[in-house]
Amino acid sequence: MREADALNFFRQRSRRGVKSQDEINAEHRQILAADERRREFHEEKRNEFESYAEEDHDEQNERSRESTEQWREFHHDGVHPPHMYEHHSD
Repeated sequence: MREADALNFFRQRSRRGVKSQDEINAEHRQILAADERRREFHEEKRNEFESYAEEDHDEQNERSRESTEQWREFHHDGVHPPHMYEHHSD
């Protein structure tokens, strides 16, 4: 493309009239649709992370409970009843 043709192209583009209302509406719909997809994506990722964190927390609690039970069984001497270390009865 010759330099003169390129300059004419850009001059014509810069003199282009104001966008029609249909063009504005179409661009607005595209922006809203992209925003909605982005929001759904982030919501899905947040839900996945919350599920993972909850499962991980539950697994840690279960391992801790099992470890505590094993410790109690190992230290129980058979003479005294096993103590409930979390609950103190008055």
